[in-house]
Amino acid sequence: MVFDHLASILERPLVVGETSPEVRDAIVVLGAPLSRSGSRTPVLDERIAAAAALFKSGGAPRIVASGGITQGAPRAEAEAIAEGLVAAGVPRDAILVEAASQRTSENASQTARLLQPLGVRRIWIVTQPFHGRRAARLFREAGLQPRVWHLAESVEYADRRRAVRWCLREYTAWGRLFLGL
Repeated sequence: MVFDHLASILERPLVVGETSPEVRDAIVVLGAPLSRSGSRTPVLDERIAAAAALFKSGGAPRIVASGGITQGAPRAEAEAIAEGLVAAGVPRDAILVEAASQRTSENASQTARLLQPLGVRRIWIVTQPFHGRRAARLFREAGLQPRVWHLAESVEYADRRRAVRWCLREYTAWGRLFLGL
């Protein structure tokens, strides 16, 4: 009960997102840590499923899988995302892979660099709700026009103790952003 109440309070200022699709130029799926074996986690599978559904509903003609090698995984998060998108029925030629970034600010700058030659500016960002507001800010700073696709029933919120941990992690990231670290 305590964690449920605390998580609700912490989540409120972080969550931003759209629930009705509009056509944008691209969908960007932000990476999430893989297991040590390189397999996708439920968090990443959730993002992949949401991005594939948004793509199939006409949300954008292409998807960027964004995320490098983190936390000792044997492959880049973007490779795992692209693999999951293809398995979900997204055509391989509609997927761009950005496999260098290791944190959200790099997702934004590397994705902007990848999309600029294509004239892409209007994007959807697919990530968990607690992460959307900061991600959108960083993508705006990189010169893109983001909207955040809302994952209302995120696995990150099912375990309220875990939700508190993720929210506190996000507040720490906001602090680093404001301090320029």
